[in-house]
Amino acid sequence: MKSKKIATCAVLSALAIIFGYIEALFPLPLPIPGIKLGLGNIVVIVCLYIFGAKISFGIMLIKIFTSVLLFSPPSTLIYSLCGGALSFVIMLAMKKMSFNTITVSIGSGIFHNIGQLVAAAVVLNGLNLIYYLPLLIISGAMCGFITGLAAHLITKRIV
Repeated sequence: MKSKKIATCAVLSALAIIFGYIEALFPLPLPIPGIKLGLGNIVVIVCLYIFGAKISFGIMLIKIFTSVLLFSPPSTLIYSLCGGALSFVIMLAMKKMSFNTITVSIGSGIFHNIGQLVAAAVVLNGLNLIYYLPLLIISGAMCGFITGLAAHLITKRIV
């Protein structure tokens, strides 16, 4: 990997972490815990469309591990990894089907929440968490639209 590309990836990773920090400073006042805009995912989606899957996946992992290390209790790592992994698989599949960044981000937001809900059901051994699913789908779609719109505007200007 060329040094310019490495430096760019480092800057993008730092940007994703900074977005995570901003989200930690201003949590959304919602009755369901854990709902966030997913600002760091703007960087992941832009990277997916510009640099490809490998670099985007690496930035997502750096964002998750660093954000949990700095801004969250260690117990949230399992939820972040499950949500991130499922949302990334969906991002790849939707991009391969030629969806635009907004639609990919909406799908990613929905499936990130589903991944976290599945992790919570396993960890807490409670299937009654399924009642949160409709609200999590709605919030994932709304937040995904916002971050996807931002990623779309950025990608449009870069490419």
